[in-house]
Amino acid sequence: MNQLVVDGYNVIHAWPELSPLIKGGRGEEARHRLIAMLGEYAAATGERVTVVFDAHGRARDHGTGELVDGVTVIFGSIHQTADHVIERRVAIASARGDAGRVTVATGDRLQRDLVMAMGASVIGAEALRQVVLGVRAELGEHTARRRREAGFANRLEDRLDARSRQELERLRRPRVRPEPTDG
Repeated sequence: MNQLVVDGYNVIHAWPELSPLIKGGRGEEARHRLIAMLGEYAAATGERVTVVFDAHGRARDHGTGELVDGVTVIFGSIHQTADHVIERRVAIASARGDAGRVTVATGDRLQRDLVMAMGASVIGAEALRQVVLGVRAELGEHTARRRREAGFANRLEDRLDARSRQELERLRRPRVRPEPTDG
């Protein structure tokens, strides 16, 4: 299974829908929105997604992370930045021979060069945004199509052509002949 590892704050600062939140002091909201978008992406693609954030005073989670909306969320520590966590994960995958299944999403040139040297792929923050938005649009189209289909699929008669409906109606309501009167 392929894995996407996202440099959380790097992506947040690059995405126009999230950057104003972080700049406005609403970092937690920006993180939640990024995780939700990545969760939709993961659910639609089946790809394992991990997002790594710098700790900024949080207790380190020892690299195990927490599963939120289908996304593994990891915070670095005071001594280990998000970049270090990402590089270590790629190094471990490389040692197992799995680095080719890892894609790192970042705009950080040094990090990009390091993980590529270990055999992982890299996608820029804007390219990731386009991929995520594309998957989101496909999901929206799929959902709309299913709703339209469900509206027609509820009744058998809605799926029949006009002639078949008329014939069934004739069978359902046979003509009643008037009874002879004694007269």
